[in-house]
Amino acid sequence: MMKFGQTPRKAWHSTQELGGAFNGLNRTLNRLMVLDHVWTRLTGVRGQFWRLQGVKDGTLYVKVTASVAKNHLLTQRETLIREMNKHFDRPWIQKIEIL
Repeated sequence: MMKFGQTPRKAWHSTQELGGAFNGLNRTLNRLMVLDHVWTRLTGVRGQFWRLQGVKDGTLYVKVTASVAKNHLLTQRETLIREMNKHFDRPWIQKIEIL
């Protein structure tokens, strides 16, 4: 709600108008959304045992809920990294850490 005599704010029409500070955040959020979508598609049914916990400095942290699923992830992680990185403009995920 505007107060009497207050100058109205300009409405944003695109992310480019937000400036540099918000563009970094926007890029990060977009990458995380793509990662979540790609991870869900790549893991399929196994995704119920492999839960994404976070990403930091190129490391994807995954919580594994069953020992058999852990062994399977250990054998598949290089393939998963390669397939996930295909969806980004430059390789982002360098390794997968199992929690």
